[in-house]
Amino acid sequence: MSNAIEFHLKAFLPLKKEIEIGITELGIDEAGRGPVLGPMVLAGVVVPKGMEELLISWGIRDSKSYGSGKSGKNARRELSERIMEQFAHRIISLSSQTVDDYVRESSLNLLEQQTAKTLIQELPAGSVVMDGANLFSPLAGANRVAVNKADSAYLSVAAASILAKTERDKSFAELCKPFLREYGEIEGGGYANKKTLQFVQWHIEERGALPSFYRKSYRWKALDSLNLTEFWLRSPH
Repeated sequence: MSNAIEFHLKAFLPLKKEIEIGITELGIDEAGRGPVLGPMVLAGVVVPKGMEELLISWGIRDSKSYGSGKSGKNARRELSERIMEQFAHRIISLSSQTVDDYVRESSLNLLEQQTAKTLIQELPAGSVVMDGANLFSPLAGANRVAVNKADSAYLSVAAASILAKTERDKSFAELCKPFLREYGEIEGGGYANKKTLQFVQWHIEERGALPSFYRKSYRWKALDSLNLTEFWLRSPH
């Protein structure tokens, strides 16, 4: 093992005292829990023991560390292709409608827990690491741990975070395509920020409704100045 690889591998090991790693490790992470536009995505990646060095040689780390710019998206996309070619994986995209249904009827946490359970069932592994101590604690148990910031401590979770973020970016770009000619590029990544607000306000003015991929369970205070009661009801599900 090269000194560089050994150094980076050790950086991922401190939290592993919480679990006895089996022959394979399934890492689970999500992307898109907080946006007001577009889907939430969960992904799982199974990493066989001994293949961590391959991930390290690729520069695998927490997906957020690559940034939100074009170069970061390109880097994640390239790494996603490598991960999907070499490792067992599963990606589940949950539409804004599905998110709304769970928020209204139960909770977003339950949706994530049920989706993670599906990933665990479909990707058998000796051990499971999930990113979110409180969120995934109901699923923790024998050979399963839920850890905060697991994407910074476990390579399997870091790989899952890259798949989830790449799929989220891809799906969001597809949702935005129909507006390129009239509006231009929708900036802001769908999060509750100024750029996203500008698009939502434009859509209301031009189309008379919230975007179809707006999470209508999220009542944005920035829109309180508008009379949106009618729009909430008319917006397509």
